[in-house]
Amino acid sequence: MNDVNTMSDLDIFMALVDAGTLAGAARRLSLAPISVKKGLQRLEEALGTSLVLRDGHDLILTAAGEALHDRLSDVFAHIHDTISALSNPDDALSGSLKVIASLSIGRRLIEPLVASFSRLYPALQIHLHLEDRRVDFIRDGYDLAITLGEPQDSSLVARRLLSNRCFLVASPTYIREAAPLHRAQDIRLHRCLALDSQGALNDLWPLRSTHAGEQGQRARQENIKIVPNMTTDDSDVYLAWLRAGKGLGVVGEQDVIDDLRRRTLVHVLPDYRLPNLDYYLVFAGRRNLPQRTRLLIEYLDAHLAPPA
Repeated sequence: MNDVNTMSDLDIFMALVDAGTLAGAARRLSLAPISVKKGLQRLEEALGTSLVLRDGHDLILTAAGEALHDRLSDVFAHIHDTISALSNPDDALSGSLKVIASLSIGRRLIEPLVASFSRLYPALQIHLHLEDRRVDFIRDGYDLAITLGEPQDSSLVARRLLSNRCFLVASPTYIREAAPLHRAQDIRLHRCLALDSQGALNDLWPLRSTHAGEQGQRARQENIKIVPNMTTDDSDVYLAWLRAGKGLGVVGEQDVIDDLRRRTLVHVLPDYRLPNLDYYLVFAGRRNLPQRTRLLIEYLDAHLAPPA
């Protein structure tokens, strides 16, 4: 690659992705649009692959472009952190950090880690909020969120933090007294409970049989639309209803490890599999991320992230 243009062409590529148009990138970099176009062409020629495709006025990243953008986002963020740390060595150790997490994982896993992180940086003011309701965490001023399920907002960065298998469960008392439950369609004969929270499977339960179909056919998925008999946005209330035998519910493994072991709740329809509801670290972007936020992300990653 031409070393004279390497960094400037990478800057041009990142500005193109952020702006979405040649003209927008040119304005950000105070360059002529033709200079932006030539910089992209030089980079693509040097790499031997196309990075960006044109669709009318829109720019679409190729697979190679997405891979380069993801890698450069981390590299540029670390460069920004290094400059920030050198210009203000105390920045990483002070200031305010506002974090929100779902109730169940927040109480059991996140709160102890935030407390130990705070001991490492005693001058840092950390505000930890535990909520199951849906929130616009950027509008509400949060620096970091630990959410159930991956957010759909493409402007956010989401990093999988913890695997979380889902189970259909009920109390042993409910199973003894309720109608037989042998296949997915039988769910419609039962009382169903719903958790109305970010990422949860609310009123549509997609169950996939773990048994292959006839003549080697792929296992069939059944999307069971339920009409919840009871709904709550509080995971503690939801689990209490399930333990009390109020009906069937979909729960994450992280919430019911102890219940399944003690058999206060049992896994029903074990021949069916629900999609995971993994936990994600969510933040506004990799670039210009405060060092204190990055430190907490790396700390949570180190203690909870699944093995590569």
